[in-house]
Amino acid sequence: MIDEPQIDTPTDAESPSNSKFHLNTFSSLRHRNYRYLFASTFMASGGNWIQQITIAWLAWDMTESALIVGAVTASRGLPSLITSPLGGVLSDRMDRRQLILMIQVILGALAVGFALLVASGNLQIWHLFVFTFVSGAGWTMNNPVRQSLVPDTVPREDLMNAIALNSAAFQLFRIIGVVLGGQLIAFTGPSTNFMIQGIAYVFMAVLILQIHVPKRDNRVSRQESMLENFKGGVNYVRSEHMTLALILLGMVPALFVMPFINALIPVFNDEVLGNGPKGLGNLMAMYAVGAMLGTFVLASLQNFRHKGQLLIGAAIASGFTLIVFGYTNWMPMSMFVLFLSGAAHMMYMATNNTLIQLTTPPEFRGRVLSLFFLDHALTPLGSLFAGFLAWQYGSPFAFAVGGTIASSMVIVMAFRFRALRETTA
Repeated sequence: MIDEPQIDTPTDAESPSNSKFHLNTFSSLRHRNYRYLFASTFMASGGNWIQQITIAWLAWDMTESALIVGAVTASRGLPSLITSPLGGVLSDRMDRRQLILMIQVILGALAVGFALLVASGNLQIWHLFVFTFVSGAGWTMNNPVRQSLVPDTVPREDLMNAIALNSAAFQLFRIIGVVLGGQLIAFTGPSTNFMIQGIAYVFMAVLILQIHVPKRDNRVSRQESMLENFKGGVNYVRSEHMTLALILLGMVPALFVMPFINALIPVFNDEVLGNGPKGLGNLMAMYAVGAMLGTFVLASLQNFRHKGQLLIGAAIASGFTLIVFGYTNWMPMSMFVLFLSGAAHMMYMATNNTLIQLTTPPEFRGRVLSLFFLDHALTPLGSLFAGFLAWQYGSPFAFAVGGTIASSMVIVMAFRFRALRETTA
């Protein structure tokens, strides 16, 4: 059981019992500290998606090589094997708010510097690799720190709602950011996108400064080395079967769901549906809309006690919808199945995140979340597997295999870890 954070109490005007139009979907926003954290997350996700679309465009514009575009994109996830655990250890050793501020300032300066480099006309392809690698390192270090701060800004009963809204913000800007980034490239040039991101980091830092949480007295001892701190986190996960099950369950979509969605939908769109770029955009948009709606549904279920069963059901559905998608050949049906897949996947991941945070003591929270976010390092392996299957047997078969493996692994873990399906956290 984690300690309840001391947070601001809503005023009578904000209290759900006195508000006729209060919606449980947004209940965590009544807490002042969380509002500032949510706003900063919203801006961070916007900058992230604008950056990713601009980097991919620059790589293609400079080389016209799909291989280089893929390599530049992959370099963003490479640092996570080191930076995610590092962020988790620092999160448990330091003041989390100050740590986020430091990361935002560094990333903001990096974005502004890169914007000036792009505007100068001296950009070279190796600059893209270096920038993507370093910014990816900062982003993956930031993830466990930012997520571990959420329970300090809301009471326990609002935690699932808060995590779901964070996911919704990320998905909303997945839709908006890609479109906005493309329009900005067309009208103002790519350097503007990085300058906007740099300015956004300044605003994020201002928002984080407004957050006031109690001083923690349960930080990890600095008398131990950071490596010893990290080993302590690993040993905790190994000793807690519930936590171990949740982390393993989080690895499944990183290997057998998201790589198939990201890598093979363009292939499926061409091979099976026979659509052009517009059709591809519609497919990806429907997945993102489903993901966003799924997080809003989850946010409305904040008092749902059987979270373990919800997690298992959503996880199985996430894999099953991939199987069904592989057998569709009519565009409206393909879009509908992807909509369901996005909703199931985000309910799966957000519920998993919630259970980890509800069951992890504050002094281990950062390190446990850093292990949870190591799933980003597995995505390139999943992409290679998905690409091989599609190359050898076609994209429909690849989707069927990925979905079957994902659903089967979830079912096996549900039977192996009894606490997972019986938890009422």
